[in-house]
Amino acid sequence: MNRFTLTPLTRRFSTAICVAMLTTLAACAMGPKQAFHGFSFDGKSDRWATQVDLLEYSYGDQYRMVRDKVQPPKERLGPQSSVFGAMPIGEFLFVKWRIKATGEVIEDRVDLRNLLPSDMEKYKVTFVIDGKQLHVFLVTPKAKHEYDPPILKTTESRYLVTREIYPVNTHK
Repeated sequence: MNRFTLTPLTRRFSTAICVAMLTTLAACAMGPKQAFHGFSFDGKSDRWATQVDLLEYSYGDQYRMVRDKVQPPKERLGPQSSVFGAMPIGEFLFVKWRIKATGEVIEDRVDLRNLLPSDMEKYKVTFVIDGKQLHVFLVTPKAKHEYDPPILKTTESRYLVTREIYPVNTHK
């Protein structure tokens, strides 16, 4: 037998390794999981913008439209933003803010990987700042009925079924 001839067993093993490598490369090439969904916040309607200055936020790190950071000479970000479309599902939410009355700067990073549903189609992630506490909500695409859960800290919960996912997870 020639030293470069592959035996049937070696050929199968080589094929299995090639298939595994190609599968791994294909998964990496696809990038982060994406869905048609939204990310928003509204400090005016949710009434937190009068008490705090938003300094930075990031819903994941894969999509520039869902993150922002104060750059001098600005002292704060705007209190509202909304993005809805096909985008990567954020693995975390980072928010940094300053309490106007004291000047204290607070930041919070929430790991979303186990808090969001596997199918994020038409859902929305939003947050509310209440003093030193960050509240994160999952807004469903379902219209709210009179028997649905009560209105939460976010105005999004007036018309759509909404669940708090942080600090208390009511989405199970």
